[in-house]
Amino acid sequence: MHFGNRLGFIFFSFSTTLALLAGIKSPSLLAWLAVPHNLILSVLYLVRNEEKTSNRNGLWLGLIAALLPMTSYSKGIHPAWLVFSLSGYVLMIWSLLRLGKSFGIAPADRGLVTQTPYNVVRHPMYLGELAYRWGLVYSSLTPLSMILFVLLIGIQVARIIMEEKIISGYTEYQSATRWRLLPGIW
Repeated sequence: MHFGNRLGFIFFSFSTTLALLAGIKSPSLLAWLAVPHNLILSVLYLVRNEEKTSNRNGLWLGLIAALLPMTSYSKGIHPAWLVFSLSGYVLMIWSLLRLGKSFGIAPADRGLVTQTPYNVVRHPMYLGELAYRWGLVYSSLTPLSMILFVLLIGIQVARIIMEEKIISGYTEYQSATRWRLLPGIW
């Protein structure tokens, strides 16, 4: 196994443990969902494709995004925001599983994935993650949680731009799938 894959496996196994501890400390559905998410990420590091090219600066952004806390998780959330957040979680997991062996934290070319949901928007995993995390932020809305969420948006936009420059075949994919993150907007 490649050294980077071992590190990714260790990092996300540790993240799974932290998510489990956070779920125990502040039990809520949204907090507990971080456990299977991180577990899937750790497993993908065991099986992922080797990169053809990569962007190491993007690695740091990805790690910051993965570690970025959304402050404390409230037990209470309005049902409409819960549904919104859970929809984001489902999109995030679906996108992640569709990426499969092409997944990575650093922007890299491990093969282009264009099947649904990647034929609706080019970065559905980021869209799902932002929707999911918004539910966490909204459930305990503070100035700090808002600042961290805006920082997460900025990091994900930077990662999107880096990824689009590095993956082979992207120009054709861009023509076929117009929107990066939000249909009709960007």
